[in-house]
Amino acid sequence: MNRLSSIVVIGGLLILASCSQEELTKTPQQQGSMPISFRAGVATRVNPDHDYTKNPAAFYVSSYADNHKSEEGIPEPLFWNEPFNLAGANLYTSTSNQKWPENVNQIEFFAYAPSLEEIQVAAFTQLDPLAENHNVLIENYRNTMQFFNLCDDGAALDPVNETNTFDDVTLNKGFKFGRFYVATDISKQVDFITAHTVAPRPKDDDEAELGIKLEFKHQLSNIELRAFSNHPEYNIEIAGVRLGRPYTGDAMFNFCDVDGDVTAGGQWCFSKKPQRLPVEYIYSEGDTIYRMGVFNTVSGNEVVSTPVHTTPATAAHIMGKGGNAMVLPTKNAAWSAEGNPWIAPEYAETQGLKKPKEWNAETEGDMYFSILIRVTLRHENNQITTKQVYPYINSGMNIVYIEKEKNSGKVIGRSSKDATAGTDNEIVEFGWAAVPVGVNWERGKKYIYTLDFSEGIGVQDPEDPRPGKPIIGEPVKFSVSVAGWDEQTLPFPIPNE
Repeated sequence: MNRLSSIVVIGGLLILASCSQEELTKTPQQQGSMPISFRAGVATRVNPDHDYTKNPAAFYVSSYADNHKSEEGIPEPLFWNEPFNLAGANLYTSTSNQKWPENVNQIEFFAYAPSLEEIQVAAFTQLDPLAENHNVLIENYRNTMQFFNLCDDGAALDPVNETNTFDDVTLNKGFKFGRFYVATDISKQVDFITAHTVAPRPKDDDEAELGIKLEFKHQLSNIELRAFSNHPEYNIEIAGVRLGRPYTGDAMFNFCDVDGDVTAGGQWCFSKKPQRLPVEYIYSEGDTIYRMGVFNTVSGNEVVSTPVHTTPATAAHIMGKGGNAMVLPTKNAAWSAEGNPWIAPEYAETQGLKKPKEWNAETEGDMYFSILIRVTLRHENNQITTKQVYPYINSGMNIVYIEKEKNSGKVIGRSSKDATAGTDNEIVEFGWAAVPVGVNWERGKKYIYTLDFSEGIGVQDPEDPRPGKPIIGEPVKFSVSVAGWDEQTLPFPIPNE
């Protein structure tokens, strides 16, 4: 649910020789008197209601002596991918009790969280578990994912094809991870934080025990959608969200910036044709359907009318318990809807096209949000149910069936067209409604989009039979606010003079 965690999930990684270690081996504990430990803080936070409220329970560190940049080839690390766990009072110590080497005056540290296994398992959610070749697809993903390592300048940025497919990016000799993939199920996504610092040898044991300060930075973009509607004729319910065609893979992260600055927080680079898949979350058990309008419910023997989320001030989070989306930094112009309707492969085929129209970042875009939505007529007097306006009946569009409690709107789970609900439950139909939107998301920033459905519902989703066709009324309006994630100052201890 988009949070940092120290849980290790089973899943192997294949190590590629072009830019990573031939074999993953633990470097023996360094012989010295002073322990290596860290005091760590996440430099930026998101809204505490959405889980990003604590430092990680563990992070993973690799280190190199200060002379590694002058060595030829790829130098040996002092220690590699070492877990550091919270030991109390914001102090993190290593699993194998690493020590400062006696003959090293300065060490460069590269740290990250969550674990490589968690990052990999999140990426695997992109794959269909029911596919006949699922095991082959898993292995292909493993083959294109690398461990972190200090890469030689001459190493191929595309380790699979051994070519440089990353345009217009100058990468120093530095600690890199590639390739990075995000989960396409928002509820399975992970936050990715990194820290990079160069620390001098402590003066004595007392200074060493204070720990080295690590300031972690979020390296993904955080996306939240909110919504409201005061449409005079319709009530609107929401049961899911989709971000259409952001960057979801084929990304490489470098801890070092072009000029080698350790304070700037690193850089992302992308292949010429980055992977771009929709990411989504459909409400499941434990969620409550989000309502906009004036709804009638039964309370005792009386019908009670309740206005819900009808003004900008009452617009609220519509992403359910899936939480905010965590995506790779993305720049993409808005989908032109009916101007470029066939961007989904399955419907490109229906028009005799072998594949969707090629996307050109310089001249056009195909970015959109889609909201899983149900539109009904406003209630009159004591009406409890009214006519469904959207999704369209018998239209061939993609329908999502949700079983919910009748009065509370609490979701029981996904259902099917022919399923029979219980006495207190009902099965309702939802369809996707798209909102074209251009984006320029930067890492470490949170973007809050507030969608206004007061004058229109949007356009048909790219994966529906008539993509881009307006549904009801005018285009959906929206506003966006951008902020660095909420800063929090941590009480780092300062050595006594």
